[in-house]
Amino acid sequence: MKIISKLVIVIIIVTTGITANAQSFGFGCLGLSGFYAGFSKQNYDNPGLNEYISQRINILDPSKNIITDKIEFTQGTGYRVGANFFRAKWDKFFISAKGYYQFLKESNEISAQLQNVDTREKYQLTMNHWGVGIDFGVPIFWILDWKIAEANVTFYNTEFSQEAFLNNVSQGEIKFKPDKNNIGYFIGTGLILHLVPDYISIEGTAGYNIIQIDKLSIDSGITIPSASSSKKAIEKGGLSITLQLNVGFPL
Repeated sequence: MKIISKLVIVIIIVTTGITANAQSFGFGCLGLSGFYAGFSKQNYDNPGLNEYISQRINILDPSKNIITDKIEFTQGTGYRVGANFFRAKWDKFFISAKGYYQFLKESNEISAQLQNVDTREKYQLTMNHWGVGIDFGVPIFWILDWKIAEANVTFYNTEFSQEAFLNNVSQGEIKFKPDKNNIGYFIGTGLILHLVPDYISIEGTAGYNIIQIDKLSIDSGITIPSASSSKKAIEKGGLSITLQLNVGFPL
């Protein structure tokens, strides 16, 4: 929580300073405001979740002769939409404050014919989240900027769903959720290519996400991982990349 408070204070101070002195800065990419949309991939390490799926496969196929697929959740993909609250640019550097919403999911399924019944189980991990943060960087030349560092606080809405099918008829879906809010962090770097200076640019970002979820559960008391396991449902985040299109409104 201390990190969140410090980041919010920094955003407020920088925003206030830029608003008070906007006339003297000279605005570049995205000016004081703008919005963006793009595509993201995010890696993560989910030992407890993958252990649970392995146990499900053992229940369906104890002999391990029918279901041979190895299911692991390792990477989510999805779309991102957001806004630059401001992006002010001086001669030698720029600074931004931003917010976004990330749609992120990964799906897997197993299928087999067991006792003359077509059996299938579908799994989906959803890690949609809000993010707010700041970045700063320097121009390399007139058409390209280097975003030296970006730091975000992220607020995850995590959900794991499991749905069973017998002869293609759904037997119902269950959804596992964390028992508390999940706060994560991101630190990264990137490049900004100006297609139309001050109005349109392409921004690429690569970095590392920090996120940990001890367990996921449903109302009946079933948890991921099981109470006897020492693993965490989601132990840590990983490398992520985002490619987005920025549209700006300079002042």
